[in-house]
Amino acid sequence: MLYTEAQKQEHIEEILTYLYQIALRDSRIPIVLPSREFTEEAGLAVRAYQEAYGLPVTGEIDGETWDSIVSTYRSMMENAVPLTVFPSGSFQLRRGDTGELVQLAQVLLRLAGNHFSNLSPVAVSGTFDAETEEAVRQLQEIAALPQTGIMDRKTWNALAALMNSIPLGI
Repeated sequence: MLYTEAQKQEHIEEILTYLYQIALRDSRIPIVLPSREFTEEAGLAVRAYQEAYGLPVTGEIDGETWDSIVSTYRSMMENAVPLTVFPSGSFQLRRGDTGELVQLAQVLLRLAGNHFSNLSPVAVSGTFDAETEEAVRQLQEIAALPQTGIMDRKTWNALAALMNSIPLGI
């Protein structure tokens, strides 16, 4: 199977999104907004990452650099401080649920979708519909969680961490 230009662009955007999240938490890495192009600024951020994390400094994303960035991102997301509005325990939001908590989740998913191109913004209706379920699946995929489409505590924490990364004044 051929590796298409569209797939390459998606992968560039994905790894730059991870690198952006790392840079927000590690001042050694310059912040570069995720895009589908590997710019000169992206290369500088990759070089800084490689230097900071003990990798060969090439400014290019080889397999070792890719794996390291993903691992660092996941580790940082595991340690992210969640918003505590989500109910504790085994509470879950799923398709068909309604109410203010669903509405809050939709508002946050909408904001995230408006800010990150790999998340679809959702309508805020207060009803956990198919569109909301799909946005939750996208978030779960990005956060390396099981893609259930159900908003559970781990998914909420991933959304909260994502929201914490969006600059004020969005």
